[in-house]
Amino acid sequence: MRLRLVVLSAISLATISLVPAVRAGTLDQARMRGSNTGYAAADAAPSYPILPSEPSYQGPAASPPYPAAIGSSRPVAVARPVAQLHGFTFEFGTRYWYSTGKLAKDLFDDPRLSANLNSRLTYSGLTSGAFEGFGRANTTFGSYIRGYAGFSGLGRGSLNDEDFPPGITSYSSTLSQQQGGNLAYGSVDFGQILVKRDRATWSLFVGYGYLNESVSAFGCNQIAGNPLVCVPAIGSGVLAITEETRWQFARLGILGEFKVLDRLKLSAEVAWLPFEQVTAQDTHWLRLGTSPGSLSGPIPESGGGTGVQIEAILSYQVSDHVSFGLGGRYWCLQTRGSTDLEGVIVGLPFPPSAQPLNFTTTRYGGFAQGAYKFGPI
Repeated sequence: MRLRLVVLSAISLATISLVPAVRAGTLDQARMRGSNTGYAAADAAPSYPILPSEPSYQGPAASPPYPAAIGSSRPVAVARPVAQLHGFTFEFGTRYWYSTGKLAKDLFDDPRLSANLNSRLTYSGLTSGAFEGFGRANTTFGSYIRGYAGFSGLGRGSLNDEDFPPGITSYSSTLSQQQGGNLAYGSVDFGQILVKRDRATWSLFVGYGYLNESVSAFGCNQIAGNPLVCVPAIGSGVLAITEETRWQFARLGILGEFKVLDRLKLSAEVAWLPFEQVTAQDTHWLRLGTSPGSLSGPIPESGGGTGVQIEAILSYQVSDHVSFGLGGRYWCLQTRGSTDLEGVIVGLPFPPSAQPLNFTTTRYGGFAQGAYKFGPI
């Protein structure tokens, strides 16, 4: 038994020692792929495995190095991130603007005679609670279009009508009640963001705006002592004067938007009105008639000038789509022009001439708004 184990061990050692010799001497002479006639050089199989130590493809030289897989020194290919374009965004909302204003005009004498100030009419305390809608569309390349429009009636106010010598014998000042007026306005702007930071952007815009005001004065009460004007007083139920104005203007401005907190934003803008035009008509209802010295109809008025509009809004983003805000506005529009008063005077004994006329309208107040934003698309 012991002899048998010795013989088997010797045979096993001999077999193991012969295998490398056979591989070294005969494997490179073996015929491949079942050929009976030998093989071509192209069919020869290498006697060693191909184990590349580097990947067969390398990215561009300017590419950042690929990260290594966890627990391995061999690089792993990673897909580059694709830049995401954020499409167009849109915002729509409503706003309530409570404001007060003043509309005033200065009428000068016939320029052929003098440059004296003949009369001044000042409508003040013109309160308004206007409802308006607004919207804005933003593009992927930083430009935008926005606009708003609103309307309102005008609450009670007053008219102070002053006449100055030598156009009148003695200084006259009367008071009337304003009621039944109305206000309508709007604008549209095209803008482009020029500076964009993490928490602030600056943009320029150009646009067009309009403002229509209509005021009516009832009654007349003399407060300066002139015995010839509104003496005795005219009752508050009598319509005395109506002024209707229509303003159009160009807007050129700068808008700054600042991220105060993650969801709190302050927007402020200043718009210069380099070109304004006003067309108006003044109807003195108590002077209409056909007798000499009466007025045959409304007095046409026109002018041009410049102005400014300032606005600021502090808004809070309640969610990704909904925001609420509080803000304020100030408007001032001024024009120089003329009125054709003499052209509507019945029986004027000399050729009519346009008289210089200056218009000024101001309005300021605060507003609250809500808005809904959606996008990208």
